[in-house]
Amino acid sequence: MSTRHRKSFSSGSQNKSSISGLFRNKTQDEPVHFSSSIADYELLGDIGGIDDISYLYLARFNPTQELVALKYTDLTLSPDFEFVEELIKTIRNASLCRHPNILPYYRSFVENERLWTVTLPIKAGSCRGIMKSYYPSGFSEPVVATILLEVLRAIQYLHANYMIHNDVRADNILLDLTGEVRLSGFRQLATLSRNGEYQQSVFSLVGDNIEWAAPEVMAQNSNYDEKADIYSLGITALELAFNQTPFDDWPPMKVLLSKLEYPCPGIATDKIMSKAFFQMVAACLHKDPAKRSSAQELAAHAFFKNARNAHYLETHLVKTCDLAVKHGVALGQKCLSAPNNNFKTESSHKGSPLRDVDDESQMVPRGRGSSLGGGNRVVPV
Repeated sequence: MSTRHRKSFSSGSQNKSSISGLFRNKTQDEPVHFSSSIADYELLGDIGGIDDISYLYLARFNPTQELVALKYTDLTLSPDFEFVEELIKTIRNASLCRHPNILPYYRSFVENERLWTVTLPIKAGSCRGIMKSYYPSGFSEPVVATILLEVLRAIQYLHANYMIHNDVRADNILLDLTGEVRLSGFRQLATLSRNGEYQQSVFSLVGDNIEWAAPEVMAQNSNYDEKADIYSLGITALELAFNQTPFDDWPPMKVLLSKLEYPCPGIATDKIMSKAFFQMVAACLHKDPAKRSSAQELAAHAFFKNARNAHYLETHLVKTCDLAVKHGVALGQKCLSAPNNNFKTESSHKGSPLRDVDDESQMVPRGRGSSLGGGNRVVPV
């Protein structure tokens, strides 16, 4: 097997023996000096959940008055050391990536069994959250094309550096008030680089993203490669277009059997999407990974001729939904102060950790959108 060396991973191969040492060190190329004390941050409001174990707050770094996002994870959610190892892996993985469509991690630290990670303030929240609140039938086709093309650029960057994201879905696609799109969620990232050498495939256990996971990942009996992300992108395309996946509310075993034995099922809806959209989705959802398009090939697909720019997302999505008003704390409205570790608040956000982040029961799991019923049967493959 031929081998290739990846230069961009040389700084990420060192092992950390101390958890606190990892969490309290700066990540590489930190642009400003963010501190490791929560007392230096003023929590302004909640942005939303970005995966099943973490939550994002909009915050102000008081020493410089800069707006940041604070990713919060309660370390008491599980006593299992594997849980902590997973968090360490997430931070390491994110710190390796430098791309305008990938959410950067600036600093991570622990305060009273709470892990806080300082990131870029993506104030409009996740695509899943936006659809849940404003678009029960999914986004328009130009919006879907624009978001997916930005995500595809992030995936191209990862694949060029021999990384597999392994968790592409609407929950992990974040949108800023300026229309900027960032990919997050590096908990399950896999690397095709071992000891500076390239390997063609990897194996890892399937995570909690079974609706989006590729059949070869679900099978758990063979290795997989970058084409697993392409399958997830196809499911995410349907999710963005219809606010649901083809496997919405299915039990896990039914999802597994369907993916291993049958083509991807359709979605019952009256919404009309173009032929190019379904052709693009079909190019992603082949059961055989060898038949799927690569990220580079997919970016040249005719469907993405409909893609616009960040300004289009700002004018046709952010402003029409009044997301700037929803997250008006960015303009200076105070929702929550964090001078100490007593994170009680008078905010009336129901179901949000802002009510009482000392209570793990307030952590919000990934929400599902409204089911769509009736109409024509959409069969993407």
